[in-house]
Amino acid sequence: MASMVWCCVAYADEQWDAERNSVTVCDDGSILAMKDKTDGSDIVFRRDCWKGPAFEGVSLEKTAPGRYEGVKDGIKYSLQYQSTGEAVEVVAGLENMSGKMWMPERARLLLGIDTCMVRFPDWDTVYFPTLQRSERTHFWSYYMTPCGKIVACVSPDPVASWANIYQQSPGKFGSEMGYWGQHRIFTTAADLLHRLPLPARHPQHLDKLMPGQKLETRFRFVSVSGLEKVKSTAARYTGASMIDAEFYTVGEGVPFFGTLCALEEPRVEVRTPRNEIIRVSLSPMSSEDGVHRFSWIWFPGSGSGLYTMMAYGAGGKVSEAMFYVRPGWDFYLQGARKEALRSLPTATHHAECFYPFYTYFLAKRYIPDQELDDRTETVFQEIFPELYNADKGTMRNGIYRIQDSATMVGILADRYHVSRDMRDMERALKLADSLISCQREDGAYYNPEHNVHYTSVIYIAKSLMELMDEIAPLAAGDQHWKHAYARLLQSVRRAVDNLALKEDDIQTEGQMTFEDGMISCSVNQLALAALKEREPERRAYLTEKAVKLAAKHRCLTQSLIPDCRMNGATLRFWEYQYTINLMTNGMNSPCGWSAWKIYGDWYLYLLTGEYDYLRRAFNALGTCVQLLDRDTGELRFGFVSDPYLDACQYLESPVGSGKPMPKRVVVGEQYLSQTSSWLKAPHVAWRKKWGIDNFVHEVFKCMSEIALTSAYIVEHENGLLSSLNCSIDKSGHVLTVTTREKLVNKLHINLKQPATIVTEFGGVRKTYENVSGLQWLGEQPEETLPFIDDILPVGEK
Repeated sequence: MASMVWCCVAYADEQWDAERNSVTVCDDGSILAMKDKTDGSDIVFRRDCWKGPAFEGVSLEKTAPGRYEGVKDGIKYSLQYQSTGEAVEVVAGLENMSGKMWMPERARLLLGIDTCMVRFPDWDTVYFPTLQRSERTHFWSYYMTPCGKIVACVSPDPVASWANIYQQSPGKFGSEMGYWGQHRIFTTAADLLHRLPLPARHPQHLDKLMPGQKLETRFRFVSVSGLEKVKSTAARYTGASMIDAEFYTVGEGVPFFGTLCALEEPRVEVRTPRNEIIRVSLSPMSSEDGVHRFSWIWFPGSGSGLYTMMAYGAGGKVSEAMFYVRPGWDFYLQGARKEALRSLPTATHHAECFYPFYTYFLAKRYIPDQELDDRTETVFQEIFPELYNADKGTMRNGIYRIQDSATMVGILADRYHVSRDMRDMERALKLADSLISCQREDGAYYNPEHNVHYTSVIYIAKSLMELMDEIAPLAAGDQHWKHAYARLLQSVRRAVDNLALKEDDIQTEGQMTFEDGMISCSVNQLALAALKEREPERRAYLTEKAVKLAAKHRCLTQSLIPDCRMNGATLRFWEYQYTINLMTNGMNSPCGWSAWKIYGDWYLYLLTGEYDYLRRAFNALGTCVQLLDRDTGELRFGFVSDPYLDACQYLESPVGSGKPMPKRVVVGEQYLSQTSSWLKAPHVAWRKKWGIDNFVHEVFKCMSEIALTSAYIVEHENGLLSSLNCSIDKSGHVLTVTTREKLVNKLHINLKQPATIVTEFGGVRKTYENVSGLQWLGEQPEETLPFIDDILPVGEK
C-alpha cells in the first residue's frame, strides 16, 4: 500500500482542513501543497516563478469546481482535478480549435514540485527529480528527498517527453543560442506534445494535433513508502509492466535475472545484438493490491553487446528495459589507455585535464605493453614539468584548487608503484604537505583563496591515504618515511573526523546545493578510513556516518531505471559547458565522477557485508565502463540522460582544422564524445582551457581498485550463493571458484557457514580449509590494509 492517502481535494474558495484535505488548488489551477497524512508534512509545489501544474506560457481560470481552462492561439488548455483513492489525479487537456494543424515545438505542463535544493538543512525536505521516464504507452517518475521520502508522478497515458527546468540563463555564442548553466533544478515538466527527434522508446506520434483533435493526459501523484515500492506503485497506476533486474550489466556467460510487476502476466521477449528474439518465461511470486510480482531469468547467448527486453501487457501497454553483456575488465583498461593517448592529458592545471595519467600507470601495472608504456612515459615527461613547480614542491598554477594537488599525489603514488622512482614519492610528499598546510583547526582542507571547505571536492583525504599505502613498506626501516606516514595519518584522521561531525553540512565547488560529489566523496572517505581503522568503536562510528550519508545520496542515484546505460549512475547536470563546450545544463549520467559513489558502496560492503552495497557498486561500474565503446574503441565523455536538449556546442569546423565553431545541436539519451582529441591550443572555444573532459578516466581508476583483480562470493540468509567476477561449483561443503576474468587473483568471501574454498585463478590452484565470515582469502588489496598506528615510538609522536 502507498503510505499516503489523499482523500480530498480543496480549492481556493474552500476552507483548508489539514485533517480532511490532502491538496489545495489555487485559483489559477496550480497546487499550493500536498499534505502527507502519515506525518503531516507538506510536499511543496508552489513557488513564485515555478508554480504547477501549469501550462507553460498559458493562463488558466476556474470554470467549474476542480476545472481550470484557458485559450491561447486557438488552442484550449484545461486542468481537471479529482481524487482517486490514494492518489490525486490531474487531467491535462489540449484541444485544437484553430482550424489548422498545430505542430508546436512543445506543449509543456510544468509539474511544479519544488526541486530547488539551496542550503543545509532545508534540502532534507526538498524532493530531487530522481527518475523520469517516457515509454511508448505510459509515463512514470519519482522524486526523493535526502531523508528518503518519495512521491511518484505517473500517467497511464503516453507522454511525448519530459524535461528538467534547470537554473540557467540564455547566452549568445556567435550566431547560436545556448545557456550559462548553474547548479540547481527549479522543477520538472511533462511535454504532452513535442517535436521529433525523441528517443525511440518515447511515443513518436505526439508531435501534432489535427483540427478539432483533443488530447487528455492523466497524471497521478502518490506517495510511496520506499524505493522497493516505486515500481509496484507505478504498475498499479499506469497499468504497465515494470521491469527490475539484479544486474543490468554482466560479464559473458552470466545470466540476467530479476522481477516484474504487472496487473496481469505480460508477454516478455528479448532482442539480442544479433536481432534474435528470446521468449522469457515468468514465474509467479506474490500479489499485493492487485499488482502481481513475477520472477524471470534468461541467458544472453549472443555474446557481448546490447540486449533489449520488451514486456507486452494488457490494453496494449509496452515496457522496455535494456541490458548489456560486457567484455572482460581488462578490455576496458587496455582501451582506456589507447584513448588516453588520443585525447591526451594537457598542461591546464585542472585535475580533470591530467586524469589520463592514472590510466597510464594503472595499465602499465596490470597490462604492461612496452610500446604503449613508452609513449605514455613520454607524455608524462613533457607535461609534468609544466604542472609541478619543483622549486616550491607545489602545483605551478591554480594552487587554490587543492583538488589538483591531491589528484597529482594519487597519480605519483600510482607511478611510483610501477617506476620505483623515489622522486615520485618525494614529489608526492611535498604536495601532501602543501595540502596539510591548507588544513584548518576544524580538521577540514580549505580552498585558501575562496575560504571554502574542500575535503570532498574530489577526495583530498582518500588521495593522501593512497600515498600512505605506498609509504607503508618504506616506513618499515626509514625514519623519514615513518615520520611522513605519521604526519599524514594524523592529518587524514582530523579531516575524516570533521566529515563525520559535519555530515552534509559542508561546501562544494561552485554554487551550493545538495550535490552528488560533495556527498559521495564524503561517503567514500569516511568508509575508507573506517575500513582502515583497527579500533572497533572508531570503525563503527565512521561506518555509521558513511551509511547515513550513503542513504541520503540515493535521491541523486539512478537506482531504479531499467537501462544498462544509466542504472547506478549519479545525477549531475552542470558540467557540459565546461567539459565538451555544450552550452546547456543536462544530466551527464554516467560520467567519470559517477565513480566517486562506487568507491563508497564498495567500502561499505567490505565493512558491513550488506550485499546491496556490492550490487549497487557493480551495477554502477558496469554502466560506467560502457563509456568506452565496445565496437569502435572510442572513449566517450558521458551519457546525456535528458531526452531532448536543444542548444549550441563548439564543434570542429571544418573537420580536421582543430578550430571550434558554435553550432546548433539537438541531443538526447545518447553518448557524447570528448572534444579534447581535437580541441587544443592555440584554438579557443568560450574559454582558454583544454582537456577538461578527461576526468572520464576516474572510471578506470575505480574499476582497477574494485573489479579488475578481485572476485566475490556471498551467502544469503536463505543459503543461496551469489558470485561476482567468478563462478561457483558447489559439492557439499567444497566451493570451487573459477573466473573468466584474466586478471582476477583475489577472492573476497561473505559466508555464513564454514566451507572449503578452492580457487582456480590464472592457472593457479589454491585451497582454503574451513573458512567463513567476511574476509579476503590470500592476498588483500593494498587499499584495504589497515593503518599502522604504532609507526612511531610514543616519545616521537
